[in-house]
Amino acid sequence: MKNIIFQTSVLRLEHEFEYAQLVEISTGEILLEDDFYGDPTCGLISDQNDWAIVAGEHVTIWTPTFFKKFTTREIQWIHSLRLKNRETVEILIDPWHPNSAIWEINIPTCTLTKIRDFDDYKNRELTDEILW
Repeated sequence: MKNIIFQTSVLRLEHEFEYAQLVEISTGEILLEDDFYGDPTCGLISDQNDWAIVAGEHVTIWTPTFFKKFTTREIQWIHSLRLKNRETVEILIDPWHPNSAIWEINIPTCTLTKIRDFDDYKNRELTDEILW
């Protein structure tokens, strides 16, 4: 059974176990397929359906003209994503991981920028609600 990560009226980002895909809803066409070590944890699709991002053990960006996978140690074990503006997504690395940080990615240029380390939860109990 496939789990929906994020959906608009045009595109659906879904996963089944460690396999994620981006699907055009009207045609069923698969626009992106990606394998993860562990399930993907989060994703976003732009309001204009011109990009999507899926994350977990790594981050993958899709646009109609390209896709890019980031597999570096610094951008690994993503906890959550949030939209900063039309072209920028903020990435929270697992708050309990030694490399926990907040990063920013510019979607059109695929430029990554580290905003700051995120040590707020390192010595705290696990929780589902993270304030960042």
